[in-house]
Formats: sequence, C-alpha cells, structure tokens
Amino acid sequence: MKHLSLLMLAASGLAIAEPAATHTLSLAGMWRFSLEGEGRFSDRIRLPGTINDAGLGPLNTAKADLSGPYFRHAYTGPAWYEREIEIPDDWQNMRVSLFLERCRWQTTVWLDGREIGSQDSLSVPHQYELGVRLKPGKHRLMIRVDNTFKHDLGRFVSALKGGTWGNLNGIIGRIELQATPQVWMDSVQVYPDVAAKAATVKVRIGNVTGKSGQGELEVKGVRHRVSWRQDGGDAEFVVPFPNAGLWNEFSPEMQSLTMRMGEHETVAEFGMREIHTEGTRFAMNGRPVFLRGTLECSVWPLTGYPPTDVAAWKRIYGILKAHGLNHMRFHSWCPPEAAFTAADEEGILLQVEGPCANVTAGKDAARDAFLVEELRRIVDTYGNHPSFCLMSPGNEFGGKNELLAGWVQTLRDRDPRRLYTSPCYGEVTANRQFIVTVKGRGIQGAKTSHDASKDVAREPTPIICHEIGQWTYWPDPAEASKWTGVMRLKNYELVHEDLKRKGLADLEPKYIQACGKFSTLLYKEVIEVLLRTPGYGGYQLLDLHDYPTQGTALIGPLDAFWDSKGFISADGFRRFSGPTVPLLRMPKRTYRSNEPFKARMDIAHHGPADLKAVEPEWTISGADGRMVAVGKLPACDVPAGKLSELGSIEVSFDGLEKAEKLMATVTVDGFSNDWEIWVYPPEPEMPPSPNIVECERWEDAKAALGEGRRVLFHAYNCDGEKTMKGIFRPVFWSPVWFPDAKPMTMSILCDPAHPLFEGFPTEMHSNWQWHDLKEKSRIFILDAAPTAYRPLVQVIDNFARNHRIGTIFEVKVGEGSLLVNGYDLRNMLQKPEARQLHSCLLHYLSSEAFRPNTVLSLQVLDDLFAEAKPETTEDSRH
Repeated sequence: MKHLSLLMLAASGLAIAEPAATHTLSLAGMWRFSLEGEGRFSDRIRLPGTINDAGLGPLNTAKADLSGPYFRHAYTGPAWYEREIEIPDDWQNMRVSLFLERCRWQTTVWLDGREIGSQDSLSVPHQYELGVRLKPGKHRLMIRVDNTFKHDLGRFVSALKGGTWGNLNGIIGRIELQATPQVWMDSVQVYPDVAAKAATVKVRIGNVTGKSGQGELEVKGVRHRVSWRQDGGDAEFVVPFPNAGLWNEFSPEMQSLTMRMGEHETVAEFGMREIHTEGTRFAMNGRPVFLRGTLECSVWPLTGYPPTDVAAWKRIYGILKAHGLNHMRFHSWCPPEAAFTAADEEGILLQVEGPCANVTAGKDAARDAFLVEELRRIVDTYGNHPSFCLMSPGNEFGGKNELLAGWVQTLRDRDPRRLYTSPCYGEVTANRQFIVTVKGRGIQGAKTSHDASKDVAREPTPIICHEIGQWTYWPDPAEASKWTGVMRLKNYELVHEDLKRKGLADLEPKYIQACGKFSTLLYKEVIEVLLRTPGYGGYQLLDLHDYPTQGTALIGPLDAFWDSKGFISADGFRRFSGPTVPLLRMPKRTYRSNEPFKARMDIAHHGPADLKAVEPEWTISGADGRMVAVGKLPACDVPAGKLSELGSIEVSFDGLEKAEKLMATVTVDGFSNDWEIWVYPPEPEMPPSPNIVECERWEDAKAALGEGRRVLFHAYNCDGEKTMKGIFRPVFWSPVWFPDAKPMTMSILCDPAHPLFEGFPTEMHSNWQWHDLKEKSRIFILDAAPTAYRPLVQVIDNFARNHRIGTIFEVKVGEGSLLVNGYDLRNMLQKPEARQLHSCLLHYLSSEAFRPNTVLSLQVLDDLFAEAKPETTEDSRH
C-alpha cells in the first residue's frame, strides 16, 4: 500500500473509516434492555447484536411452512437500550459523537434524558452529535431502535426481507463514541485521474466553534490556505501519484492518503481506477472487463444480518474468485463497510443498490424522498472504495420515467466514480450507463451454437444479464445441523416428513443428487451462452449460493453458508466461468455414428494479458478414458478482453459400433473446458417381437393385455387428470411461489444399470440427451400405485407436492405385462436418441428381464390413460 501524508490545520474521520488518531471509545458490551420503555430495564443484552441473538422478546408462534427458515423469536416494535458512558478527562474540549454502524430501522438517542435526535437510514451508519465540551465523567445514554416499517419499499427488498429475512431489532457492527477537534474534516473524497496519474481530493470541513476561521493545509511540502464559515467549509486540491499502481481485479493495489494536524490525523484509502464504457462493453483503466458475478440477497443463516468484519467478507469473496467470478451485486441493499474494504483488497467489483424493489416510483412521495436520500448517503459514505463500481436505485421496479431518470442523473452528477443505471430489470431511462436485463437468459435447446448477439445489437450500452440460473436444488435435511443460530430449517423438515408419509423417504438422497447434478449442468450452459456472445457486458447469477426464503428458493450449487453441496468443485465451476474459458459451438449434442461431428472452437479471454502463440488442442474421449480423436489448431495469439474464434474441427465416428457418451475437451494455454456428446448407431437393431404389441391407444393396449401379451404402450397422447406435459427444465426459483405452473418438476431419476438402459447411456439424472425427449413427453402421477412402487424413469416432483410420477414404467395387468412409454418417440424417430430409446424399450420388453410384478387395477389405469379430447374447431361446431 502506498502512503501520502498531508498536513492540515483541522481534520477528522473519513466517512466511517476509523482515523488513526481520532479518539474512540467502544460501547460494545452489556446494555440494559427493555421492550416496555424507559425506566423498565429488567433485561440485559450484549451489543453489537440483536434481540434474536440474545433469545429475548416473544417466541415466534407462527406455523412453520415452506416459505423459508423459521425464526425462533419474532418482534416488531420499539426496543430500548441503555447504559452508562464515561467521558474521559482529555475529551473535555472536543466534539463528541455517537456512531452506530447498522440499524433497522429508526433510532432515537437520549443523553442524560435529553433527546438528541432520530435517524432512519437502512444503508449507512447512524451518527449523532452529542455535544461540545461534554463534562468528563459518567452520563446515561439511551437508544430506542424501532424496527417497524417506515415506508413500503417493496415486497422483495433485501435490506428488510432478504434471503434469511426476519424483522430484527438491535444494533450491529461498531458502536462507539468518537471525539474530534471542534474543527474537523467531515468527509474526504478522492477522485482518481488515471491518465494524469493524479487524484483530486475534496475535503468538507466541519465546524462547531460557532466562528469562522482559516488555516493552512500542506500537501507534499506545498501549503494551501483554507477557510471555513460558521457552518463549515470546503477545500479541493490535486495530488500527484506518478508511481501508483492501478486497481483492477487482478492487481487490486490500494493507495493510502494520510492527513494530520499535530496528534490528530485521518487516513483516506482509495484505488487508482476508472470504470467506463466502450460501446456495449465495460472497461476499467482502458481495458475491457467482463463481469462474472452473483447476487447477495442478505442471506445470513446464523444471525439474519450481515457480518461487519473484513475477514468474513474476504472468505466470501475468496469463494467467488475460486469459482472464477469477479463481481457481486447486492440486490436492493447496501452492505456494511467491511464488505467494501474486503472487496477492495480482493479485487471484486461491486454493484450496490438502494433499498427498494418491485414498487412504482412516483406513487408514494415520502418513499421516493427517502430512497433518493438513501442513494445520496450511500455514495457519500462508501464512494472512495474502488470496488464500488456500479449502482442502481433498486430491483425490478418502474414508474415515472422522468423521475427515475432524475435519480440516475443526480447520482451521475454527485459522484462520477462509478456507473449508474435505472432499476435492475425495470423501467429503462435514456441516461443509464448500462442495463441489467433478462435479454440472453435461459436455455435454448440441446445445442451450444446460439448466443445473445441479437440482444447486443439492439442495446447501445453494456448489458448485464439479470439473475441467470435460478434452477432449483432439492433440500438436504443434513444441512439443518448447521443452522445453530436464530433460525431453524423447519421448512426442510416439512419436506422430509412429507416424503416419509408418502413412502418416498428412501429416495431422498437420490433426489438430492439427481436434482443437484442436473441444475448444476444447466448453470454451465446459461453462463456459456453469454461468454460466447461478442460484445456482451456480463452476468449476475441468482445465485452461486442458496436463497432460503421466498418459498425455499434453493437455487445454488453452494448452500446458504457458501459451502459446496458436492455437485461440482470450485475448480470445476471455474472451467466455464473464469477469466479465460475455451468454448465449443455445436449445433447439437446427439449424433449418429455415420454423420460427422462439426464444431467451432472459440475462447472468451478476459485475463490480465494477451496469450501469445498458443496452440489450441482438442480431444474426444470415451467414458473409459480412451481417445476417440485428438487434434491441434494452428498457433495463434489471443487478445485479452474479448471473444476470439480459434477454428473449426470435424470428426468421424465411423468406428463406433455401440451407443456411448463421449467427452469433447478443448484446452488453450492450460485452460480447459469440456462438453458431453452422445453417439448412437445409425440404425439401431430391432428385436423380433412375435409376442409384443406396440400401440398408441389404450383400448388397443387393454385388448392385447387381455390376451396375455407383452405391450409397449406409447402413451404420449393421454391427457387425463393424472398426467402432465413434460419439460426438460427443472423448477424455476421455487415451487411454493409458482404452484399453478405446470409441470414444475425436477430431474429424472433412473438406474443406469437397469437392463432397459443397456443400449442407452445415461446417468441417474437428466442430461442433454434427454432434452428433446423430455420436451415431448407425458408424465403420469402414480400415487395410486403401492407405496414401494418405483417407475423405471421417474420424474422427480417438486418438494412442495411430492407426487410419485414417471414417464416409463411397467405393471402387471391380468395375464399381460405392460410397459408404458410417455415419450413421443413415434414422431421423433429422426432423432438418434429417440430411435435408440425405442430400440431399448423393445429389447427390454422382449427380454427375460422384463417381468413386472406390480399389479394395477384397470380402473386405476383407465383413469391414468384418458386420451386427449380433440380440439373443437369453428367448422366442427357447424
């Protein structure tokens, strides 16, 4: 860290950073506590902390449900905190203030029974002037914290109702008295100029002497006269930094600016960095930047509130970096100082937001005024941090465009050190500097050839893809043992108990694995779509870790503690999300062995420097590790900061005789990435079937079963109350929030070693060879079957419903045997995976292994296989 000393006649703390020689007195410790008001302090509580931490206040009597974790205590209203403070003798002639780092929502302070004032910020510290020349010795300090909602900021605002929301009451972070001279530096803002190798320093001088004055400010031997009025003053000067290193994600070098007068000094820390846009791309210090980020929605499973120590945030950012990410968006909230400090040190680019979500700007004047003031307070308090790169007023809201544009312009004019936008995925203003939108988000089939270029072409500013992913994972009851704080995972318990009641508890570990592996592979695809889009700005995952509330939204490969769930390692995730990612554009993932495999190799390189004279390599290998094909492309240079095309490959699979899954791997300068592909025989063998009946009408199937035949019933056209149309994608966000959406199912679950799959390579879970099959499928609710019954291809239902459902299953019907297929194979035989599955069904049906022993009544089957009613047309009605 570089240091520069300044001499000034009067100085004090920078924003909330603790000055090196400012006098402070911590008030952490035991306080008297009451929910009844002044003079009724019958309890004790430790601050910093909350009444939930202390186990105080009324117990939560609400019934546990699937909305999220269960708080043990629940209290909304005012709470009083009181203690004695002692003013040191040497503070007698100083200005004394009270510093409360983070509170919810309104605080009111009394000193010796005299009311000092009230504050209501959700985003910055509450600071109170206690007076000048306070008498040394003991004083009584009382603080009322009122956590009732003061404005309707929206249903989904993380500052109030985050990922582990509970309406907490308390004070967290630093709680202290601060003493400064009566003329002090009220704020110091540093504005780097990278091209000039200098920084403009703006100082606001505070003054409580009641008199105007003047003095000298010395910068590197140069003295400047400064003056102040009765209400304070301002000073501005330029400081050269000829040898300062630039701050960026790869080299987050910080600078330190020390200002002092005699024994009093303060330190302003900042980074030499400028962030700007170049067309549809972000750039930092003149170099392109691609944002690879995740959200933080205030998910704190032990406390319900964010940590205020740097070490805790460095752990989180270290996990982000290990997974290849360089960016975090704080969804509708602003984190405490430690989050910025840690991001400065780790090179993480932050997007901070006002505490507002899903409302209408212009509809509530008091709310609008509060929000605008919050936005100002945020940039004034945390503006020096180089990690503070982006800002939005909040999440997914609209309203009067001219009002929102005014907010954006206010921020741009007030502090140009970062980029600003209108609400994320909300009303778009013309003066936005970037846009957060859903354009480019989602799955577009079992291919890797598509990208979001059309969206980039329509948008003049950089695009950040909004909240990509949101694929649901299955709740793991083993996680409950980690929730030892103010909440309990009763929602997980409810799911577990429901499975037990329905005879499915033995499948729970398999549900966890199948859903987890499936959702994780989808994250790979949605990230790569954006990486292979020229000119795209970046993405924000929702989420790398779970969001436990809003309907038990378990949407991360990491749990709420940022710990891995075991489905992919950090290194494995980084292969497709890091600064340098090889890419492979394929028109599809399933092939016949007599057709060529053609693909184009690209590389998204956003590392610190160009790659020189690299030789791109590729391999295609079998599941047993053998090499099917290998090759190299001509050596080339790969420029940093863009997507580059490397060349094309073409491979023949003529030598492959059986269906198998292969792995295509691309490696460039040590960076590797891989993709699964499936190869099938061009004409799968169809077994002789003298005793097999294949049909598509239930009446035909019943007739054959009555004759004791083996029946393959293609049931795709059935459309009874016990069926649903299938889909490849799993639940989006939460099944609790979207109960009426169909089918809201998860992964398939099957046994790859079952004889049915002898010629159809598959895992236990859904993968890309199932994509088109699942998109044209019918799933059947089999709750009427015996408790122990398991379909051959089960579709895991969502955890809010827990039906036993399947797409391929077998039953005994009288003397006949029935194999039901819910995939529309007859109309998909041009696809190799459909032809192969059809062949496997017939082979299994004709084999000795096909011996179903579960009996279902004809009444149950009749209900299950009701056929779709023909659509009524205008002509048929007449």
